[in-house]
Amino acid sequence: MSFLRLDGLVKKFGDFTAVERIDLDVEKGEFISLLGPSGCGKTTTLQMIAGFVDPTEGRIFINDVDVTRVKPSKRNLGIVFQSYALFHHMTVADNVAFGLEMRNIPKQERDERVRETLELVHLDQFSHRYPRELSGGQQQRVALARALVIRPEVLLLDEPLSALDAKIREDMQIELRAIQRKLGTTTILVTHDQSEAMAMSDRIAVMHEGRLAQVDRPYEAYERPSDSFVTKFLGKSNMFDGTGKGSSDGLGAIDVAGVEFLVRDVDIENGALVHVSVRPEKIRLIEAGKGRIDGTVTAQIFLGDQWVFQIETSLGAFDVVTQNTGGHQVGEGTTVGLDWSPEEVRVLARAVAK
Repeated sequence: MSFLRLDGLVKKFGDFTAVERIDLDVEKGEFISLLGPSGCGKTTTLQMIAGFVDPTEGRIFINDVDVTRVKPSKRNLGIVFQSYALFHHMTVADNVAFGLEMRNIPKQERDERVRETLELVHLDQFSHRYPRELSGGQQQRVALARALVIRPEVLLLDEPLSALDAKIREDMQIELRAIQRKLGTTTILVTHDQSEAMAMSDRIAVMHEGRLAQVDRPYEAYERPSDSFVTKFLGKSNMFDGTGKGSSDGLGAIDVAGVEFLVRDVDIENGALVHVSVRPEKIRLIEAGKGRIDGTVTAQIFLGDQWVFQIETSLGAFDVVTQNTGGHQVGEGTTVGLDWSPEEVRVLARAVAK
């Protein structure tokens, strides 16, 4: 049985539907990210779980208890905001202890729980400092400690790392995930950052226009997207319109402006209108004339661990990513062949314009 359950959740603001009938089951101890672009409904969904926004329809269950109309303070939730929302006139220890004071926890137990939680987030040496004396990453740890010290049933994270520098953010992702696994706290993260969601989550709930587009493990969502939106939102993809040519011997064939794309173990109806996509890292650069299509390198970007190329072809531009192995890389203006295997091609139905 799921620990957190969203049952037919709907939120309307006047004539605008921000969240449209979301059903989601979250297991105890699971880490799930609500991922999507601005305006997709992910923050509104989190706010309904928190109790800050009342659903128009639907119910919310925590540990099999209907909390849909329960006050936020009675839901036993830990919440970490993007802004941290620390009390700057209080020390680190006092900030962390605040929620325990509001729950009338005895001082001796309160002090012990604050000490244990600050040790957990590696801030036990900073208990007497004030937020202004801490770095951004340290302030975020204080906010996290304040949320965890009350021992919440569910931890809600609203873009908590977005204000941090890239390197600190990456370190905090690893640390936050390690803490969550150690405590086993059921956690919901709201983020628009695909890499963050994939790095931290047990499952990703990709949202689009108020709906759940796909709920899956990160690898499955990336490798087997449910539609063209998920394909394009989770990383980059080279996507083209094609027409089915039928299937034979385990291979489906698709015509894309005269170029044949083969796909493994997918039945393709003759004449079917589809999208085909190939991820940039799945494409190999080889000698011109020996690939599935030739193209000219129009741009190359060095990112340290990898090279990013843009290749202009008869089908349009391809993005290609190769690992930096220290060898010679092709330069701009070079004609190259592009090759990929049928296993790397993804096929999605294409909507017909009305």
